[in-house]
Amino acid sequence: MGVSTLIFLIVWTASYLFLPEGIIRGKTATVIVGDQAAKSFFVEFIRIAAYNLFFAMVLIIAANWIFKVGCFPLGYLIPLYFVILYAILLGTNSFAIPLPEKMAPSFAVFKRSGIYEMIAFILMAASTHRISAYRVLSFIPPKSEEIKPKPTFSQDIDWVGFVAAILLLLAANAWEAYQIVYLV
Repeated sequence: MGVSTLIFLIVWTASYLFLPEGIIRGKTATVIVGDQAAKSFFVEFIRIAAYNLFFAMVLIIAANWIFKVGCFPLGYLIPLYFVILYAILLGTNSFAIPLPEKMAPSFAVFKRSGIYEMIAFILMAASTHRISAYRVLSFIPPKSEEIKPKPTFSQDIDWVGFVAAILLLLAANAWEAYQIVYLV
């Protein structure tokens, strides 16, 4: 978590100071969500939650299940990518529905939902780190081995952390939907 926070702050500051506003608007997965809010909180919440849960389940959990390099699960890289992308979005105001202006690095980020989504993604990756089925021994030539005993999906998940991650993600999505529908 500390490494992600440090990377987030560095990337956010650098993108705020050196990149033009809106540089990646329309070039990320946010185009799937669209640039217009739904008419109701419930519809906007469902749209945001479905998007985030799909990417969390497919990318983070599937990556953790596929393999690990040494003791480092592949699924740990996905939240790190999300952290970097969110930092750039904040620093350049490249959101599908832009803020009034670029957001300078500050504690005001805790009023936004994205930081809580990032925490949920990191917690989800950490709570599913034991489900990897294969360990990479070398990349050149490609060589891997099956992890024995083979992990069982339901038994090797830290369910308290996983459920907490889902609840935090849904709460952040509700906050984001509220902000979009009622405050924009």
